[in-house]
Amino acid sequence: MCIAIYKPENKEIPRETLETCFEHNPDGAGYMYAEDKKLHVRKGFFEMDKFWNSYKRNKDKQAVIHFRIKTHGKITKSNCHPFNIHNGLAFVHNGIITGYGNDVTSDTKEFGRKMLQPLVAKWGNLALFQDPMINLLENRIGYSKLIFLDRHGNAKIFNEDKGNWKDKCWFSNKSYEPRVITTTPNPIWNYAKNNNSYYTTPRQTQMIANKVGHNLEAGDYVELLADFKDDALNKVFPKGTIAEVVAINMNFSADLMDEENGFMYNVPYSYIEYVDEFEDDSIPQPLDWSKPPYEV
Repeated sequence: MCIAIYKPENKEIPRETLETCFEHNPDGAGYMYAEDKKLHVRKGFFEMDKFWNSYKRNKDKQAVIHFRIKTHGKITKSNCHPFNIHNGLAFVHNGIITGYGNDVTSDTKEFGRKMLQPLVAKWGNLALFQDPMINLLENRIGYSKLIFLDRHGNAKIFNEDKGNWKDKCWFSNKSYEPRVITTTPNPIWNYAKNNNSYYTTPRQTQMIANKVGHNLEAGDYVELLADFKDDALNKVFPKGTIAEVVAINMNFSADLMDEENGFMYNVPYSYIEYVDEFEDDSIPQPLDWSKPPYEV
């Protein structure tokens, strides 16, 4: 998932908000700011206190902040954001860029090295920020988001409309908000014969919330646990596909977006698992939710 944040000068983000970002995206934090015509990049924080002790000295400055949850590459300082294109320009990323990354190197790091650095080396910084190139890069990264910052304090958000502004700061998704586990509605039900109704217990709710990822919301990433056929598109999406959640539906399903295969609609929760979040052997395998009553 990750979260990328743009914060203007003299606008403070509460520590509690940043702690929530760190809790939901715990695989390394970093930030950058421009001062005295120099770009300062600080990254590789794997403890909130260490991040805060560095960041609080610069919290009133214009800044770009990133909290990582890995999808490609090891959990290391070198795979943390921001990534320098050169000493005067760097960027952060939220999402997955298909075709880049492996078990060692993050997709973002490789995308910067193979795509952005050669482009800027040949044509200069401004090559990135011309309308045709913006359109090209936004189409290439799909639902991902990028934030660039140079040594003069010039910032640019790619796919800005896919994030949201709150209190004059821009967030690439809503993982800055505390996640709330609710008891209803929920796709695990038991049948109560005395009143011919269905209900769910808090324990069952917690189990399914953990399984699919803390009550899914737009911006989360999930993996398909089985082949999924979208009848409306007459298309099969293969098991193992990692896709971004773009909408949550009332029928206990989600709409997903995968760069290689496109959109898939009404994917049942039983088909998906939250990426890199919970690994609990006590949680049961996907259930058959084709008809009630559903029991665990």
